[in-house]
Amino acid sequence: MELTVWLGLLASALFISISPGPGAIFSISQGTQNGFKRALIAVVGLQLGLMSQIVFLLFGLGILIDQFPSVFIVIKIIGMAYLIILGLMQWLKKIEQIATTENQLKGTFSPLKALLQGFFVNLTNIKGTVFFLALIPLFIDLTALKLSTCLIFISTLIVIDLLVMTGYVTLAELSKSLLSDPKKILWQNRLTGATLILVGLVMGTS
Repeated sequence: MELTVWLGLLASALFISISPGPGAIFSISQGTQNGFKRALIAVVGLQLGLMSQIVFLLFGLGILIDQFPSVFIVIKIIGMAYLIILGLMQWLKKIEQIATTENQLKGTFSPLKALLQGFFVNLTNIKGTVFFLALIPLFIDLTALKLSTCLIFISTLIVIDLLVMTGYVTLAELSKSLLSDPKKILWQNRLTGATLILVGLVMGTS
């Protein structure tokens, strides 16, 4: 991949990662609730989901969607449903379910759950699917795929998104002291939940 082409890819990767979306909202929520180190597990899950989506698109899902538009609709519905369910779970959390101390966090935090939640947030992110369907043909010749080009493409997107999501987690961790009161965390959860539900509805109906 030529340097000028890669720089264009880099700018595009920064745009999609920084723009508000399910991944950013999820990262901020995890950083606020679980702290920096634990939230990084969720961020890794996000990257695994992102990587899976890109690989699927590179090696056939784009062609499949083009041939069978109903597949796109199914993915859209699944993504919408997942975000709405995740949002409802956040909204319905009660104060007694919210961990505020280090010992409570150790007892309630599940690394596997955080990893899987992050994975499915990005895997079912229809905004990302639409963006990558438009982006991939601009940087990769799908009729003559080269492994080296695919690796550069995937690595660039993953590294940029990892850095940006880590930045969101860091900001959430820094603001955590402002939300030390469980009631404030409760309202933060409701705000996060409502935002995830709204994003799911917008993505699913657009």
